[in-house]
Formats: sequence, structure tokens, C-alpha cells
Amino acid sequence: MNKKARILTVGGLIVAILIVLVAWRVISNSHAGRNKFADVPLTVDTAIVTRKPMPVQLQAVGQVQSEHTVNIQPQVSGVLKQVLFTEGQYVHKGQPLFQIDPGPFEAALDSAKAAYLTAKAQADREAPLAAKDYISPQDYQSAVATATQTQAALQQAEINLSYTNIVSPIDGLTGNLAVKAGNVVSPTGTTPLVTINQMKPILVQFNIPQNFLPQVRQYDGGRGIQAFITREDGTGDLGQGKLVFIDNTVNTSTGTVMLKAEVPNKNVQLWPGQYVGVTVQLTVQPDAVVIPSTAIQSSEQGNFVYKVVDDTAVVQPVTVNRQIGDLVVISTGLNGGERVITRVSRNLRPGMKVKPSTTAVPAAGTLSMTLP
Repeated sequence: MNKKARILTVGGLIVAILIVLVAWRVISNSHAGRNKFADVPLTVDTAIVTRKPMPVQLQAVGQVQSEHTVNIQPQVSGVLKQVLFTEGQYVHKGQPLFQIDPGPFEAALDSAKAAYLTAKAQADREAPLAAKDYISPQDYQSAVATATQTQAALQQAEINLSYTNIVSPIDGLTGNLAVKAGNVVSPTGTTPLVTINQMKPILVQFNIPQNFLPQVRQYDGGRGIQAFITREDGTGDLGQGKLVFIDNTVNTSTGTVMLKAEVPNKNVQLWPGQYVGVTVQLTVQPDAVVIPSTAIQSSEQGNFVYKVVDDTAVVQPVTVNRQIGDLVVISTGLNGGERVITRVSRNLRPGMKVKPSTTAVPAAGTLSMTLP
């Protein structure tokens, strides 16, 4: 081998040795860094599992209904002389609403009164004559019958005249005025003059799945179940009432049962036909196990949480009973007093060392809950 070949061989060996040394150094540093980071605990947000009273509720979407709706129809035919309210006005029971021209009915009443007085006078004159047999009993009985008939006609004329003054039968809110003054109205008309809806109190109708019916009946127990009304999206406070009706039949096409709650509606926030959110509070569970909803994780095996034991993340399977706002009620898996991780980072793995930072469990909400 010549001198040039020896130089190239030695140079190649030196380069190979340098490459091996560099690779060894990189691998060593990598392992050292990995071990270094492995020794650093992962900081996590945690909360202590608590026991507290939590409501047992059902949530549904309901529709507001007037408890009493009246379609005002005329009882006699005539010209509508006067409208005594403004459409959309809140009216009270007995308040005058319409007046039909009373002229024809006053004339009819006068005629009926004259006929009755004449017939009664005739019957009174014949009474002593019949007693002395100066007239036949049949003639006297006929006079009495005529007096009775004319008296009935007089009473009907008085009733017809009273029908010309139409008053509100309930307290409520008037709707659209269908007929204006000057038009002829009749009992045979198909369109009511106006519709009045009772607004205070008011009903909210909603449906629940049939499998919840035994629980509703159990907690009803004659003491009344509270119902909290919100907007359809669950926001706001539109009032609170009591469950007053459970339908006696399950709807076979939907598998649901209709319920109604009565709400005082003092501020008239609820309107007939309006869709609302309904939260029915059946009872209060006095000693529920509660954690923040963010602590719940899911897998193919079911729900679980990361429990902190000796500064180590440990998987704990749990059964979620129900959710209320930002909280969940746990039925199995936790007993209270444990520390759970509330915000799980991507690199958290079972068995990792963690450094807890405690966050308080929020107060119980009143919405967003389903029964098991």
C-alpha cells in the first residue's frame, strides 16, 4: 500500500471515530434530558371531591297556555254601536266591552211589558168570577196561561236587552278586535268579536318521557312539585310555579306524558303560545358527591377521573348520576374528600407525578340536568 492510500485510510478511521463520538454524545444528552424532565412533576388544576345538597330535577321545553280563554260572541243580532275598550287592553271581570244598538230591544221590551200587564189584569178580573162559577174553569185557566206566557215573553225581552251590553266575563288581556263599530253582528257569526286570555295565573304545558312518571308521582305526594321557568335556551328567570296536572294517559306515539305547571305570572312575563324552558325540581339530595364537570373523562370502558394519590395521577372509574350546570353528581367511584384533576393536559398519563393546585368547587346550579 502506497503512502497516499495509508493517509486516506487513517483519515477515514478518524472521521468514523468522530462520528461515533458525536452520536454517543447526542444520545447521552437525550437520555439525560429525558430523565431530567421525567423527574419534574406536571402542574395540574385539582379540586377536592365534596358532599353537598343537590337538587334532583327534570328539564323540558314547554309552551305557555292561558288557563282561561274566552271568545266573546254576541247573543243577539244588531248594529254594533260602541266599542268600549282598546284592543290589547287588560280588562277586568264585569268591565263593559261592547254595546249593541238597544233601540229595537227596548221597543220589544215595552211591547212585552204591555202584553203582560193586559193578560195579568184579565186573569185577575176573571179570578173572582171563576170562584162564583160565573165563567167556566177552562176560560179562567186560559186567562192564567196567557198571563204566564206573556210574563215569560217579558223576561226574555229583558234578557235580550241585557245582551246589548257585552261585558268581560274574566280578568284578562284582550286580543285583536275583529269587528269595528257600525257593523251588524249576529250570534251566527263564526269570528268572535274579541278573544280574552287570562294572564294571571297562567299555565305552562310540557312533556316528559314516560319512564320518569313514577318519580314525578313519588315526589309529588300532595305537597306540590316546584317548576322553574326560563327562556327556551335556559337563560333568564321568568317565574316559578307548581305542578298542578299530570295527564292520565301516555302518548303512545311519542312515549311521553303531558304535565302542566301553574305560574303566578305577576309581571306578565309569560305569554300564551310562548316556548319556554321548564326545570321541575322533584326533591333535594342532601348528601350528594359532587365534582366539577371538567374532571370527567371518557373512554371505551366508560367515564373516569384522574385521582391524585401520593402526588401521582391514578385512573378512577366513576358513574355520573346527573349534571347540574358546571357540576356533576357521582353515584359510584368517589366518596368525598379525594383530590381529582379538573383540567387534564394532553401529556398527562396514568402514573405520572403531578403537582396539584386546588380550585374551589362552584356552587350548585339549577339548570342543564337530566335524571338517570
